[in-house]
Amino acid sequence: MSGFKFWPFGAKKSPDQKSSKGPPGPPRRGVLGFALVSGAVVVAAGYFLWPMVQQSSLFLEPADRTVAISMTGFAPNQITVRAGQDIKLQLVNKDNALHTDGGGWHQFAIDELELDFKVPPLTVANVTFNVSEPGVYDFYCGVCCGGKANPYMHGQLVVEA
Repeated sequence: MSGFKFWPFGAKKSPDQKSSKGPPGPPRRGVLGFALVSGAVVVAAGYFLWPMVQQSSLFLEPADRTVAISMTGFAPNQITVRAGQDIKLQLVNKDNALHTDGGGWHQFAIDELELDFKVPPLTVANVTFNVSEPGVYDFYCGVCCGGKANPYMHGQLVVEA
């Protein structure tokens, strides 16, 4: 029984015995630290990228038209539709919450139709409404950028018969 040990854990090898495991690996604390830092980086990246993922079309129903709203105005600033049909708009707010004027929020409002949709920063909102009367209706954003007084924050909804 001199050459055989039943419980090898903690047993010391004699200098003439060679290890079959190769060179020693990194200490467990180093591996644990690397895993924690890597996990924190992944969580932080997800936190900052989530608004862009929400803006993607992965989570949204299809819309008839997409209207981008930013500090520079509406794009497009003219929308033509038929009277009596549902209008499905995808309102994309491209501004972030760091704007001092309005906190990055935007609005799509048409007073004549009593429509008022507000869109939080860096988000997409699908809205549906119906206009039965043909005509030209002005829409605007009154939340930021000088409100209705800003000529860039206006557009027209053209409703054809």
